[in-house]
Amino acid sequence: MKKLALVLVFVFAFAIPALANPFVDVPLNHWAYDAVQTLAAKGIVIGYPDGTFGGQRTLTRYEFAEATARLLAYVEQYGGLKEDVEILSKLAVEFADELASLGVTVADLEAAVGANSEAVAAMKELVDKHEKFFEPVKITGTWKADYSKDVFDLSGDPLAAATLTDRVDLKFAAEINPETTAEVQLRIDNVLNGPVTITPRKYNLRYAGDWDLWVSTDIEPATIGLGLVYDFGEKEEFPGVWAQWEWDTEEDLGTWTTFMNVEDFYYLNVSFNVGDDDDVPIGVTAGYDNIAGLVFGGADVSFDLTDEDDEDQVALALEGAVASDLVSVSYGAAAKVTATLGEDDDIDLTVKGWYTHPDFDLENSGYNPDEIGVSVALGFMLTDEEDDLQIKITPKWDYRMDSTFTTLKRNRIGAQLDFTNIDEDNPDEEAYLFAQYRLESGDIYLEGQYLNLNLGDEDEFMLNAYGDYLFAATPDFTAMANMIYEFPDDPMQLIVEGRLDADGAVLYSAEAQLKYDVAENTVLKVGVEMNDW
Repeated sequence: MKKLALVLVFVFAFAIPALANPFVDVPLNHWAYDAVQTLAAKGIVIGYPDGTFGGQRTLTRYEFAEATARLLAYVEQYGGLKEDVEILSKLAVEFADELASLGVTVADLEAAVGANSEAVAAMKELVDKHEKFFEPVKITGTWKADYSKDVFDLSGDPLAAATLTDRVDLKFAAEINPETTAEVQLRIDNVLNGPVTITPRKYNLRYAGDWDLWVSTDIEPATIGLGLVYDFGEKEEFPGVWAQWEWDTEEDLGTWTTFMNVEDFYYLNVSFNVGDDDDVPIGVTAGYDNIAGLVFGGADVSFDLTDEDDEDQVALALEGAVASDLVSVSYGAAAKVTATLGEDDDIDLTVKGWYTHPDFDLENSGYNPDEIGVSVALGFMLTDEEDDLQIKITPKWDYRMDSTFTTLKRNRIGAQLDFTNIDEDNPDEEAYLFAQYRLESGDIYLEGQYLNLNLGDEDEFMLNAYGDYLFAATPDFTAMANMIYEFPDDPMQLIVEGRLDADGAVLYSAEAQLKYDVAENTVLKVGVEMNDW
């Protein structure tokens, strides 16, 4: 209703100046001039016999009752907003005696409201539509400015000129109706220093009603089956269209999902359940890979090999697919066995096997063409459930050859140690170590990570670290760490970070940054960096 009232105010603001001033004692520049003129034009206020309004005089209850009676007559004749009528109802009760002496009763007001109830309802419906359309629009965003100046060059070259860059990210989100939402994100660069560029970043239109439709720059379909025809990790987000609907639920014709990047690929997947308890999911997929020039189709199924009440649980998943360029046909197959074993379900076993034809080269497949492979991972706990520190070890084996069994592609064995619940007061603290021996090359690979280690008397420091090293003819290594310090009495952080990366030549960087929360949604960052990139 606020928006409608605003519209009416503007209408009166433009219409009222054309009316003559009915009272000689109300100056044109008086702050209440428009209100007095409006009431006089409606016949609600008539002033005194001498033609004055008497703005400084005290209003008696009889005079107020007279004005209220005129206002009731106006409502009865022309109608009024619901809020106006409610106010008049209260006034009519307060001045019941005075209004009665003037021949006006509360019943008259109720009759006036009843006579205009349809008009009031229609007006309310119109305003609700306007509020529904405009109010859900939300604008959020971030602004960032960077000033960079080289202060020392290790090579002795002249220092580069200082740079000033800025970036504004704006997000416009709207609820079009209860089932439909829209979102647009724009990036505006270099407003301060030019040249200004405006780049569309994201676009989302989502309908979620009887069926789902998603048009976006960030489509994220789930991996189909074992990833033979579509693996989300291969493409991740992409611009396109995604839709899903249930086709005839009474006949159980399955869930239909289609998605596409119109320049690259098209997919249609149908999934449904079979079996006595509908506990066997089956999927059928068809599509076109525009990049590879292949049409393809596939099917996947998964089911339990053990009963629900068995101590050990074993499941099997299968997937097969064919592809063709309309001249020749290629194919692929994959299988995975997963098992949870042991009295405490503390042993996890995963075995995967796959075969792909040399020409089975789909853009979004999670498997390489021309490959026969098997991978095994066996995880089990080294600590008891009641122990504070939890340690899990997972030996792994990854073996791959070409489809003719003539060329070894990969033969690697390794193990990973996972550490969790290191500190019961800090559930986010965790770490892992991984070691691998690559038999195909004789190389050794090591990797480790430690996250969210709290230090200091009040845990005001937090350390994160990662490192990997490849023992090979040409060693390769990466090491990085950051330390975050939370100031106890200020909304401020100090972040110190270093990175060392070797890829034939040593490259390093070190950075210190002070982050200060100036106010809500406002952060000031000041930093210094040294590197030889």
